[in-house]
Formats: sequence, C-alpha cells, structure tokens
Amino acid sequence: MAQKSFFKENSVGQIKGYHPEEILTGLVNRILNLSDDEGVIIERGIIPQIYSDSRKFMKHGKDIKLQRYSSLENMLKDPKTPVHLRRDAFDPENIKYGAFCGYSFKPFIGNDKRTRKVSLVECLKGAELYAYVNQDNITGFRPEIEIIPYDDCRGVEKDGAEIVAKVPSRKKGEGKYVFKFNSVPVIDYSKRNAGRKYGLAFNIATDHSCGNKRFNIRYKSPNSKESSNVFNFCAHEIAAYLSIIDYYKNERQNLTPLQMSQFALPTQLSVDFYKKLGNNCLIQTEDKKPRKLNSAEKEILLWGLVSKFGHDDTFYATEKLRDYNWKK
Repeated sequence: MAQKSFFKENSVGQIKGYHPEEILTGLVNRILNLSDDEGVIIERGIIPQIYSDSRKFMKHGKDIKLQRYSSLENMLKDPKTPVHLRRDAFDPENIKYGAFCGYSFKPFIGNDKRTRKVSLVECLKGAELYAYVNQDNITGFRPEIEIIPYDDCRGVEKDGAEIVAKVPSRKKGEGKYVFKFNSVPVIDYSKRNAGRKYGLAFNIATDHSCGNKRFNIRYKSPNSKESSNVFNFCAHEIAAYLSIIDYYKNERQNLTPLQMSQFALPTQLSVDFYKKLGNNCLIQTEDKKPRKLNSAEKEILLWGLVSKFGHDDTFYATEKLRDYNWKK
C-alpha cells in the first residue's frame, strides 16, 4: 500500500532529476549540506562486507551498549536516567570507528531479561509518526494515537503500569495497530519500592507484532554467549510512548514516563539529515543501477552524524517534535 503523503520520499527518478553528484568520502558533511534540489550518489558500499545483506547487519551488527547493571541495588549506587546513560554511550569517542545497527539496554529486575534494542532509524520514524498525529495545521479528519492506561492498582509501583495504545498506520487504507505496553514506570517514588522506576525503565516491552517485528527472526552462532532472543522496538511503539509521555504530563502532571524514556529523541539537525537520506541520496549497486538507501545504510550514516556532532546536538530534543520541519 502507498504511504500517506506526510511520509512520502522522493523516488529514484526524482533524485536522478537533481543530476546527483557522485561521492566516495566525507558522506555526512556532504549530505548534511545538500540543498533541497541537490542529490548525491554514494559510490561505495556502506554496510560492512562481512554481512551478506542489510537484514543480517541489522540483526547481527555491532550495537552501542548502554551501561549494564547486575541489580537494582547496583544501579542505585549511582543512579542515572536513561538520557544520561545515552549521553555517556553516544560519546563520539565510543563511536568513532565502525558501523552500528542501534543501541541496546538490558533489564536487571524481573523475569524478562531479553536485551532491548533500538535503532536510530526507528527513533526517527517514530518521532515522525508522532509529529504526524500532532500537526497544528491539519484540517478535516484528524489522526490520533489513543492511550488507555491501567495504573490504579497497588502493584503498579512494583511492576509498572500496563498501557494500551492505538496507533495509526503510515500507509493509506490500513487500520490502527492496537498493542499493550507493560512495565511502564509511572510512579516517581514509594517508600516500599524506592528507586524502582529505574529498574522498570529497563523492563519496558510490548506485545506489538507488526510485520517489521514479526519476521525479525534472529539466531546467534552456537558458541555465542549472547541470547538470540532480542526485543526490537519499532516506530509504532516509539510514537506510542511519546504519546504516553504527553498523557501523563498533561493529564496527570507526571513527568516520570518522560524521565525514564529509553527512546532517543531527534533534534531538528537529525531530522534534516534523515530527510535528506530519503529525498536526496542514492547508492550505487553492482549492476550500476543506483537505488534508494535502505534502513541499514541510513542507520550507519545516522551514527556517523552522532559521531560528528555528539549526543546533545543530534538526539537530545529541546523543542517540540510537532514543531519541527518534517517536509524537507
């Protein structure tokens, strides 16, 4: 199905119409400085050759690991919110060399110890979907993300809230995705479970199963100590969590979901760069037919942007996502 107009990118033909320049080096700088009517063709592969294709890279490539903890007690010796952990992990010195397929964090309380993984591309797509439903100038039918919290029992302070979300598709003619979050931290502090919100933030998960997630099957080699079972967040979940933040901030005057958010929020700089990856960039293939960049190639280039400008200039939003320019 066709994408809704808000999410459409230029086609190969449209980018070729810009008479794109062929480039080999300095990719981040050149792409960032493209005007709307300029294009480039990247004349080399971006994905490391040890991976047979982009899907293999996104499943098995190197990720940026947020600090791991052995227990809540260990974490509370020097408690840091997720955004501060991301700032540490996204330090340009940590990502100066290599291609990365996302960042990950690992639970240290409860029974579900699956590693959670987030890609920067999905953060951008999720922010864009959230912006789509929050446009100020929209007329006629208004899309929305519905949030239905279940947070009024005593167990919530220990296990977090369960929250149902209804999220529109980015494609025309498709209905809403309905799924449930669990382990959402919504209580800032309780005497019986002091600091529990820090542990819950690492446990967050959903029962969402769009095609992007359902068919993301992953196996590690027999000798690997890492589990094959990794929970990958997608754009629908990220957009929904941003709406959860809004709900608790506006309806409950509660900033805990924002404080404990595991999702990197892009700045306008990152949005501009991401939009140029989709609207102004092609990559050369072995048969000499340039094509659009895939998600893995966009992911690698986004980490290149972070390496150049650092965490705060790329994924520490200080303005409302709905107010960004998403049309570039």
